Amino acid sequence: MSLTTQAPAPAIAGSEAAPAAGSAKPRLGWLDALRGFAALAIVVQHFVQLVMPEVFARTADKLDLGSYGVFLFFLVSGYIVPASLERKGSVRGFWVSRLFRIYPLCVVVVGAGVIAWKLGAYTGALQPVSWFSQEHPAIAALGNATMLHDFLGVGGTLFVMWTLSYEMIFYLLVASLFVVGVHRRSAEISTVFAVVAVAAVGAFPLVTLSHQVADIRRAVVVAAVVMAVGIFGMMSRRKVLAVAGAVLTAALALGLLSANGRMPGWFSMTILATMFAGTAIYRAEQGQISRVKCAVAAAVTMAAILYVGGRYGETGERTPEFQWQWLTTMLAAWATFALAMSLRRFRMPRVLTWLGSVSYSVYLVHAVLLCVLLKVISPTEVTSLSLGTRTVLGIGFCALVLAASQVTFRLIEKPAQRLGHRVTKAVERIGAKAPR
Repeated sequence: MSLTTQAPAPAIAGSEAAPAAGSAKPRLGWLDALRGFAALAIVVQHFVQLVMPEVFARTADKLDLGSYGVFLFFLVSGYIVPASLERKGSVRGFWVSRLFRIYPLCVVVVGAGVIAWKLGAYTGALQPVSWFSQEHPAIAALGNATMLHDFLGVGGTLFVMWTLSYEMIFYLLVASLFVVGVHRRSAEISTVFAVVAVAAVGAFPLVTLSHQVADIRRAVVVAAVVMAVGIFGMMSRRKVLAVAGAVLTAALALGLLSANGRMPGWFSMTILATMFAGTAIYRAEQGQISRVKCAVAAAVTMAAILYVGGRYGETGERTPEFQWQWLTTMLAAWATFALAMSLRRFRMPRVLTWLGSVSYSVYLVHAVLLCVLLKVISPTEVTSLSLGTRTVLGIGFCALVLAASQVTFRLIEKPAQRLGHRVTKAVERIGAKAPR
């Protein structure tokens, strides 16, 4: 996504862990391929934007490659995350798996960003650590720990972490719907988010709870407490406590989404509409809902997304001209998803399944490496280098990101996932013995 849409001074994470490269079953290989392709598109977009600004200027009004990758990630998350929860049939297992899937790598890469910041390995073009995290590390750490940072006025410590807040909002809503027993209403929920995006496009207040540092601190603490109480409530074997936790958690998610986002409300609503549309597609494929219902929901969602994103800008105000790059970007994301899904019965090439397995690492790691790269080449004005030289540099940068991501995947992600599986089994055994 364009860095201009990120937090000041700007999946995709959370998808199910991919099988080892080359071992993915045909029915999962297409999802791995999409994740990997989306992550690489985002890397290319950020590199081009900062190192090839003249190329970015010529292409930005035709296709936003970053938004393409982000929304493709969101479609994949919508498709697979609820399926993961429902296969497990356990809210405990779901949250434990999310914890070990998302946090270990994120902590390590944020640590690398802090080291780069302390060493001065960055330029004014892109900082490895956000200004808020630099000036208010304690409250920023707690805000980022909730993964709701983009809705608490804190912002992500790394500029790419804004998407994790939307993933967390989705997790909270998916788990709450599962506990209450209305999780199969994905088509209706997607439609509601899409309609709200159009009907109330200018009615969403921005950061109403987070104007001052004291407000931010209060919002972060309250959100952290409410989130913890809600999740632990959902894990209870007592139905009344589980439902109460689900209601509390959903209220927190929807409240922050509607009234304290950094981005315009229409943008947030289209993201949630996209994710639940992905879930509806999964349900139609599994025969849980009719294909007609899914098609109607997808059509309404897509029409709403194209209209509101084409007519309204980042400020939430109506734009003088239709934003055609939004239309081409969203159509490309949905078309890519549809194409990959049509090939789901075929085994994907090993390189694509591998790329999917390291996609989360690619997404996070490139943010720090790009900061360091800009510092390395900073003595020379980037535009003074020939386009050919910068193209070669870009290929080398992508290769470096992929190599580093393979290392972090093998040393951090895989061990964390294995540990998560063991912890999940232990938690389930303890929960089975607990009195109802």
